[in-house]
Amino acid sequence: MRRLAVIVALVAAAEIAAAQSNAEQAFARAKGWTVYVRTSTTRPFIEDDQGSLFGSGLLVDSARGWVLTNAHVASHSYSEVTIEFRGEKSLRAKPVYVDPYLDIAVVAYDPRALKIHPHEPELECQGLPAVGHPVGAFGHPWGFRFTGTRGITSAQTSRFGPDMLQTDAPVNAGNSGGPLISLETGRVLGLNTLTIQKNKAEGLSFAVPMPLVCTVLNQLRSGKDPSPPAHLVEFAVNESGERTLVVANSRLPIGSLDLHVGDEIVAVGPDGASVQTVAELVDRLRGTLNNVNLRVKRGGGSVLLRGSWPAAPLITQRRGLWINGAMFSESDSQYASLIAGSPPLMVHHVEPGSEAEGLQIAAFDLLESVNGEVVRSLEDLESIARRASSAGKDLDFLLLRFADGNSQDLFFHELRSLSPADIEWVGPLESEAARASAKIDDAVGK
Repeated sequence: MRRLAVIVALVAAAEIAAAQSNAEQAFARAKGWTVYVRTSTTRPFIEDDQGSLFGSGLLVDSARGWVLTNAHVASHSYSEVTIEFRGEKSLRAKPVYVDPYLDIAVVAYDPRALKIHPHEPELECQGLPAVGHPVGAFGHPWGFRFTGTRGITSAQTSRFGPDMLQTDAPVNAGNSGGPLISLETGRVLGLNTLTIQKNKAEGLSFAVPMPLVCTVLNQLRSGKDPSPPAHLVEFAVNESGERTLVVANSRLPIGSLDLHVGDEIVAVGPDGASVQTVAELVDRLRGTLNNVNLRVKRGGGSVLLRGSWPAAPLITQRRGLWINGAMFSESDSQYASLIAGSPPLMVHHVEPGSEAEGLQIAAFDLLESVNGEVVRSLEDLESIARRASSAGKDLDFLLLRFADGNSQDLFFHELRSLSPADIEWVGPLESEAARASAKIDDAVGK
């Protein structure tokens, strides 16, 4: 018995040593393909804040110079982005693709400007790890560059919208956009994205699962548009806070796809592959939005739906109009859906210290009219603003705003008069027709 106990102890010690060796090797390799990302944003859209931030990223295509990171790190705005490999100088990077559903973005640097030739990591594109799988988060927490932490995978959840891998590996500010690595295989399992504040919970961090990311990367490499379906359908949430596939509201255009309230989507595609979550549905629909096949449960029966689903607009092609400290652009679809016939434009940002801020114009204000004219597009707004500027008149805004918790009203209208100074376009200046016909090749830099 004593001999058997010694053998068991020796085997256990060897397994522990092997696991430790695998972890050390995984972190050592990650130093070569993980990057430091810094972003500076001066005129942000609604998703971003003004200022600078830093995060992490990982190399996914060395020939193209593609780096994968979080969308909230690379930003949804026209920002200055730099990336830095360990021991190398920083390089300018430009956005290739920013996803409006998953918190992911691809930015590109010029590979010719890099003296080293880093290898890409292996991405786990085929499946999700089991609960208890050993993982490591790698990145730059609180500016401590190229730092690794350890934990396990805890669950998969959709409580934050898209599916997320839950882990207890410590993730902090600066880890966002960095890899969640399997400490057994060395493969990247996910993209570290968020954590619950330590004063509220312990050991609750989340990463975008790599299979969902791989779909986007594969379509980009093949020159396809990986855009998800536009956010025109709302799904019910169950008692656990998880999103179901039961349709709660549909704003799809008439004639596109005949989804009814109460429909439960159970399968998608010509092969009728089953789907369990909204993220799986979105993943399956990418690249097939002009020929959608859905199987739904309706009224106790099963119905096959065929049609189309509009794609979400390309974030890399969005535009804004800056007027005297206020950024105007298209309304946030989810926010605007709360009001029937919601105005198409809203305030995305107000510059601190500007006249717009002094007038208490605020982000999320919806633009009803300007100088008595209904505004249907940024071009309308620009035309009205420049006419007012030429005539030496102010812009009289009629704004729609949701009330705060201290008001009995759900929303109210406000009048504000802003001088038409500093009128500038933010983003591409092409016409609507030119932007509509732009190909995804332009977005991916091919």
